[in-house]
Amino acid sequence: MTEVSPLTPQKSSAAEHKNGHRLVWLLLLSGILLLLGWLGWKAWRTYEAASSLLARQEQAQQLLSGGAQSLDPQAAEALLAGLRQDVSALQRETGFALPLLPLFRDLPGIGPAAVALPALLEMGDAGTEAAVYGFRGLRPALEQRQAGDAPDLAFLLSALDGTRPDLARTAVALDRVTAARTKITNADQLPGQVQRLIALTDEWLPVAQDGLRAALVLPELAGAHGPRRYLILAQNQDELRPSGGFISGAGLLQIDNGRVTYLDFQDANKIDAWEIKDGFGGALTKPYADAPQAMLDFQFLDLFLFRDANYWPDFRASGQKAIDLYAYGREVPPPDGAIAIDQDFLRLLLSAIGPVQLPDTGETINSGNVLASLREAWTLQDGVAERKAFLGPFAAAIMQKLMAGSGDMDPVALARAMIQALDQKHLQIYVRDPQAATMMAANGWDGRLQPPLDHDALMVVDTNVGYNKANLFIDRDVNYAVQLDANGGGLADLTVTHRHLGPVSGEPCIQGTLEEYIAGSDYDALADKCYWNYLRVYAPEGSTLISGPEHMIPGQSWFGGYDWSEPAASLAELPGFTTFASWMLLPRGADLSSEFQYQLPQTVTRSTAEGAEYALQLYKQAGVQPHRVQASITLPPGTALLDASPAPTAREGNTYTFSLELDRDQLVRLVYK
Repeated sequence: MTEVSPLTPQKSSAAEHKNGHRLVWLLLLSGILLLLGWLGWKAWRTYEAASSLLARQEQAQQLLSGGAQSLDPQAAEALLAGLRQDVSALQRETGFALPLLPLFRDLPGIGPAAVALPALLEMGDAGTEAAVYGFRGLRPALEQRQAGDAPDLAFLLSALDGTRPDLARTAVALDRVTAARTKITNADQLPGQVQRLIALTDEWLPVAQDGLRAALVLPELAGAHGPRRYLILAQNQDELRPSGGFISGAGLLQIDNGRVTYLDFQDANKIDAWEIKDGFGGALTKPYADAPQAMLDFQFLDLFLFRDANYWPDFRASGQKAIDLYAYGREVPPPDGAIAIDQDFLRLLLSAIGPVQLPDTGETINSGNVLASLREAWTLQDGVAERKAFLGPFAAAIMQKLMAGSGDMDPVALARAMIQALDQKHLQIYVRDPQAATMMAANGWDGRLQPPLDHDALMVVDTNVGYNKANLFIDRDVNYAVQLDANGGGLADLTVTHRHLGPVSGEPCIQGTLEEYIAGSDYDALADKCYWNYLRVYAPEGSTLISGPEHMIPGQSWFGGYDWSEPAASLAELPGFTTFASWMLLPRGADLSSEFQYQLPQTVTRSTAEGAEYALQLYKQAGVQPHRVQASITLPPGTALLDASPAPTAREGNTYTFSLELDRDQLVRLVYK
């Protein structure tokens, strides 16, 4: 009988173990080889996409070398599609490695690029998507321009209206570009070529977004789907009113599919139902509502007439009132909307479209002389006829040039000028159609005051009640300090300082300049006057006035004939706001400060995932030149700032100061815990 050694199974087990190790190593080696092969394949695909991008850059330079007029639309569209394909390939082939890139942030040379690469790829992907859809939508207009016939407005409206789906996709893609750009916080550390591309993006992205929003709204506003009638309000910002300036003239514009079919301008004094007896009116033939109390108190106006329709800084309210009074006085159907313009709007417009020539006089009006021409017309040397004689032909000349779509007109410059005018409220548009109104509101172009639901808000509004053009010489500063409390509210201290930049004069301040108008005084004489100002401050609803200014007006200076010295009043004028009002007189060469202290409601801060947020919405009054606003925010005791935008200009303890130039509505935001 054969005896089995106990060592035999042990040798067998060791051999199997050794074979198992070999198998594991073979599998591991195979996996490594496959991984290397896969990585090599990925690298090759990435290299191909990058090389293709570089090649297309050269193609793009060649295509654009001759400008837009010689650009081959078919080749350009194919190039954009290829760029889109290459960027998508790069994003697809490198996507697996993107989560690992933060591990390389500290490596010299490549760290900053590694951190920014995911956002850069997203910007490239979204940017090429926007370019593809945007070019496809605008290609018909380009082709017509290249044919030697500059597209008129009617053609542009048809092209824009027919390509709304493409433009909507472009808008979504541009929003993606913006979101990706905000993630790049180290642009100054990236390679030079990348920095230049980012700088170009920062310069042109806002222009593209604003222009695209305008393109989406324009067909509806310009009568692509039927005639539209608009009331044009020519406002003189040298005699400041809440929505921009005294309404000097009013025009009725009818536009049908981009073509002006009717335009008529009248002096604002003639819009109401007057039985005209002289250049300044006569007897009213219809009853009119009582004027707001402030107009009665400070201007002795007892009726609410068309020229004073812009009583509120919210242009929705003032625009609707102007429409109502225009339709009532002229006995016509209410226009579809109201468009308010001022001198700065006309200056911006002419800087973009070039000079226009008045058909009757041959006078050339350009961006350099338009203010002087307007002021000469507004002097009323021959009564209201002077204003009408200038405003009507001037408006017609501008419309004719815009409708013709002159080939030497730069559409980009025109778009930028109009966006600037809208943002700075030199142009305000109120429309009655709900759909169009929603589009305008979404862009912030309707002059509305949005009620603050969970944040702070501030708007300082001047109204010249002196019957003169003194705002030509007026400057103002605003200082706003808030001490936030732990309950979501705060204590606000506001100081508004007005300065009269005219020369100091011993001439007494006398309200009213009618005699000087009739005598034909020049414009400077009508402007170099004391400033009579009805001052209003708009704060969040529920704010409580603790103290306010109490300016004294001598009786011999104004229509009332008695010394005025009343404390600031608290009013409820606009939904969502509490209004504090005061009256002041500013002599030539003087300055005057108005101080308000009030308690803010417990709704100016809100809870967030990080802690708490305080936001201050600063509203610019239409017609006011850019001016300094300093906002100082003191956080509640025991809290620390987590984030702020814009960046504070100073800090002292728990107080953060923001120095701003208010040339448009601006938002200040602080997050703390």
